[in-house]
Amino acid sequence: HIDYYMEGGAQYWDDLDFERVGQKPFFFRTEDMKPWPKDSHCTTDIDCIPKALVSYEKLRNHEEGPAQLRKIANALRGKKNMTVLEDEAVDCIWFETFIHTSAPSNDDRDHGGRKATDYTFTNAQLQTMADKLLYMKDKYSQEPWTNYPIANDIVYAIEDYIEEVGQELAFQESNPSPTPAPNPDYYQSLVDWYESVGRGNRYERDKVRAMEGYWPLVAHLYNETA
Repeated sequence: HIDYYMEGGAQYWDDLDFERVGQKPFFFRTEDMKPWPKDSHCTTDIDCIPKALVSYEKLRNHEEGPAQLRKIANALRGKKNMTVLEDEAVDCIWFETFIHTSAPSNDDRDHGGRKATDYTFTNAQLQTMADKLLYMKDKYSQEPWTNYPIANDIVYAIEDYIEEVGQELAFQESNPSPTPAPNPDYYQSLVDWYESVGRGNRYERDKVRAMEGYWPLVAHLYNETA
């Protein structure tokens, strides 16, 4: 949700989409529908203007990690009830945490699950990622963002992701996997899995009709009257 914060709480969802998932009968607003309304929370409850951008990969990097941690410290420094050490101490904290700690890496948090390298993407998925990354890089490389430090940080971070995705895509294109036999049940298996983890069909008609206060507001989206 980079755009949400960079644009001060730009509301990409419809007010009636309380799940904020953009699933039918709703959809997410697109660039050609701008200007978008602003999330009311950003005018009444919180400040939605970003104060810093931290890259997880750069945070763990020996050369760039301390600078990333200083971003976090500077964002917190001066806040009510917050005591933040000076930058020199922040550097020390980074090295003690990431380099000198007895357990500097905890990438195997599930203790015995499948390795990260076992999870791969299709060429189409990688190309979609690459296209989106290039779009975001181009967007935040142009006006009105060119003189905005956080936008520059976004571009800097995205460049690393573009390189990583590009390398994986190039590898897969030069080492193609065997084409699997057609499986007519594959798409339905994905739908079933998505629903089994509670992510699919959030606005199923019968479920929504049972919401007495909500149904009259959305019945027309199902071609019905309340």
